[in-house]
Amino acid sequence: MRLLIVNPNSTQDMTDRIGAEARGYLPEGIELILRTNLSGPPSIQGAIDGDMALPGTLSLLLETQFDAAIVGCFDDTGLAEAAASLSKPVIGLGEAAARAANEAAGQFAILTTSELSVPVIAKNMETYGLLTKLNCVRASQIDVLDFETDRAAASNNLTQAAKNLLIEAPDIRTIVLGCAGMGGLAEEMASALNIDVIDPIKASVNMAIKRCEARTPSKASSS
Repeated sequence: MRLLIVNPNSTQDMTDRIGAEARGYLPEGIELILRTNLSGPPSIQGAIDGDMALPGTLSLLLETQFDAAIVGCFDDTGLAEAAASLSKPVIGLGEAAARAANEAAGQFAILTTSELSVPVIAKNMETYGLLTKLNCVRASQIDVLDFETDRAAASNNLTQAAKNLLIEAPDIRTIVLGCAGMGGLAEEMASALNIDVIDPIKASVNMAIKRCEARTPSKASSS
């Protein structure tokens, strides 16, 4: 299986981090291919950045050979357009993580970066039919690239934002990390918050593998 991850923004360090996190969830025998949209903005925070990133993201998805692909942005930049053009599974971080949270008990919340991303993510959740258990989409007011330039401080600020959210909305049972740059922080945050925390990279890798396997005939059925 060839798994492609396309980072819609142009920050190579983020691509490398996403790839490193994804490798930790991959079983043996899966080839991981990483691509960075060098024509995109340095980060994607809201609809304008998403529109800028769309052409390059689609080009990378269309020109690369893969069995399943992941769009490495929680805004799911280009996901709908890719699904309309490709027959192979293309997974968005946002959809995968939210569907994982939706399967858990109780309400979930998405904790993202900028206020600009909130309406994009909220609209996506409506499109995916995931509003019933969604408590809110909340901006942490942390810049996407802070998770690359000062990860420790960004992680601490994110945990504090989650604590504040849980005080305001104690019915929340699961928090979804709403940015690719937050990948790898779920376990530490879950321990600090005593609540389930969904890692979008882990969720998207799991969904990509499942969808790819569902398309592959078993030996029994092909014999």
